[in-house]
Amino acid sequence: MENGGFLLNVWKSMVNEEYLIKITVDLIVFFIRINMAIIFLLIARKIMRNFLVKYYESRHFKAIDKSVRTFLSSIIDTGTLIILIIISLLIVGFKETSLVAFLGTVGLGVGLALKDNLSNFVGGVIILIFKTYSVGDEVQIGEFQGTIHSIDVFSTNILGFDNAIITIPNGNIITTSVTNYSRTPVRRAKVVASVDYNCDLELAKKVLLELARKTPNVLTHPEPTVVVESYGDSSINLAIRAWSKNENYWDVYFYLQNNLKATLDEVNISIPFPQLDVHFNNVDIKK
Repeated sequence: MENGGFLLNVWKSMVNEEYLIKITVDLIVFFIRINMAIIFLLIARKIMRNFLVKYYESRHFKAIDKSVRTFLSSIIDTGTLIILIIISLLIVGFKETSLVAFLGTVGLGVGLALKDNLSNFVGGVIILIFKTYSVGDEVQIGEFQGTIHSIDVFSTNILGFDNAIITIPNGNIITTSVTNYSRTPVRRAKVVASVDYNCDLELAKKVLLELARKTPNVLTHPEPTVVVESYGDSSINLAIRAWSKNENYWDVYFYLQNNLKATLDEVNISIPFPQLDVHFNNVDIKK
């Protein structure tokens, strides 16, 4: 009877006209607030984007180092989005105290889930402070080589020579070797030419040195050189070393590569293929 009386009272409360009116009004207000929050978020986001685009193109912002600009812009974009979402939640009707508690719980959960990204963030700060590289530098990080495209909050993007974007976490970068080819104004190109053991070695070195000297954009100081780098199984390996300005490096490198064989052919010096001499001792060939 008690359970029946309780359920009956609940039913009477639910079908009560004042209660139904209150529920209806609350639902209408809730949906209105949701729509207002969504409209606010969309409009405010668009306004902020337009404002930030103009700010990023301003003289004041462009005066900042390019690497720092990409890092700051990623932080600003993320920060403004979080602020707009918080304001939208307040419009929906979240109380400040409840929202703070909710964000604290979410922040703790996200922090635990993204604890590895803390090292990536710190890595990005270290890269910017010590200027390991800047946007536009040609680098090799581990096995990846290309041009620095951007430095974000948690990662660095490299534009590979095949025009692919390679994303590397900043935390990994500060624990591996980084080769920066753009840090110095000049760079040395090295091309290896393999010549036959029976060739005139001095002639080979002479014609290759002439090739290096006549290569466009090769510097006269330091002078190009041709030296014996190693003795291989089937050839003598000569290293052509030529210096150029950094921006001309690849032009010099490929010019040497493309003209190397023709230069040796002009003086009848061959580039041997791998050979193996086999000797038979005390073997009856007929048998």
